[in-house]
Amino acid sequence: MVWLALLLVASLAAASAADTAQQRLELRRAIAANPKNIAARQSLAGLLLDSGEIQEAIAQLKIVSALRPGDPHVHGQLGLAYLENGDPQKAIPEFRRHLLSHPKDVAAHYHLGIALGQSGDLPAALSEFRRSVTIDPSFGPAHESIATTLRRQGDNAGALREFREAARLMPQNPIALCDLGMALKETGDLGGAIANLRDAVKLKPDFERAKYGLGLALRMNGQTTEAASEMREIRRLHQSRTDIAQSKKLIVEGMDLLKAQRWQDAQQSFQQSVALTPSLPAAYYYLAKAQAGLGEREKAAAAYRKAIDLKPDYAEAHMSLGILYARQQENAAAIKELREAVLGDPDLADAHYNLALVLAATNKSEEALREVSDAVALDPNNADFRLVLGNLYAAENEIARAVAAYTEAIREKPDSAIAHYNLGLVLLKMGDTASAQTHFETAHRLDPSITR
Repeated sequence: MVWLALLLVASLAAASAADTAQQRLELRRAIAANPKNIAARQSLAGLLLDSGEIQEAIAQLKIVSALRPGDPHVHGQLGLAYLENGDPQKAIPEFRRHLLSHPKDVAAHYHLGIALGQSGDLPAALSEFRRSVTIDPSFGPAHESIATTLRRQGDNAGALREFREAARLMPQNPIALCDLGMALKETGDLGGAIANLRDAVKLKPDFERAKYGLGLALRMNGQTTEAASEMREIRRLHQSRTDIAQSKKLIVEGMDLLKAQRWQDAQQSFQQSVALTPSLPAAYYYLAKAQAGLGEREKAAAAYRKAIDLKPDYAEAHMSLGILYARQQENAAAIKELREAVLGDPDLADAHYNLALVLAATNKSEEALREVSDAVALDPNNADFRLVLGNLYAAENEIARAVAAYTEAIREKPDSAIAHYNLGLVLLKMGDTASAQTHFETAHRLDPSITR
């Protein structure tokens, strides 16, 4: 929908991805320490919404709503989450609840208008957009949405007035400029149309709709050479997008082959993807995974490095390269890559976990404990993370914490023989012989190779 796209374009610039991920990690730590920390959950939900992780944002907001029923701000956030999740019917009542307490919230009226429009109620949507501009006449997205709604209702003159106002208020918004250009073209104002469409393309060079409109306007204006150039560029963009779509299809097929451990077939699929889109980092990343599966470690490392060259903050590639180095006992190189992974995406739990493993293997226990603790905060239900956390606590002689970690690991994965065995060891150290014996017996039953 144009309305939602405009909202995203007009929104304030977010912090860098790494900074945002670090904020999310700190909020997860706060939630792990106190699950009833409403402020942390609400802040995390906001960051998740900004990054498009809608389902988790909704889950966090539902917990907040249960902890603090009737909070209007939570209703507003839930409305936005439902709207971005493609569920305007659920969004509408949430926005209305929010507006009961905040009747002059410009953005809430605007979002309610979007939800109503997506539900097919154009008069009610138009009413909400008009409320937005009554409260704040400088709110460009609402003017744009009024124009779009009027055009759908057949009021082209009214739509043009609003498109002009939206473009005046948002001169750096390519969608607003494109819509004004297209509206001007329909009225025969080819000079105005060409100027606005050129500005839209300048701001967003791959904006096909603006390029197509510009090509038509140029042709209508007798500028056939320039029109032909725009149409050639559109064909090039189409071909590029077709190649990318085909390359991604090959990657998806290759991922299925990886899951089946059909390494050779997967490698062939990824090689075809690389040939089709040599600048796509994911193609090299998955090619490296196939080559690692084939035992071709040097080729795999080279492919990971190529993916990183193309995308220096590619956290998953740094992590996989780090794991590859760790398996070759190149611990210094492994730590370097895994630190890059954590820096690139502090939310990547597996990167923290694998970094903890290598740090522990190099006797950096304090750092290892910090990293695995972060992994647990990011993925509290992962039994393997809890197991390693318990091991590190046990090594530091923090027996009570080790018992708690192993107990959580067993709760998440009751058939983990090693968790039962390790819990038995620390219980024995505490002097609880009976409980220790029970866990030793369970460990042996689950895995007869384990003996005390």
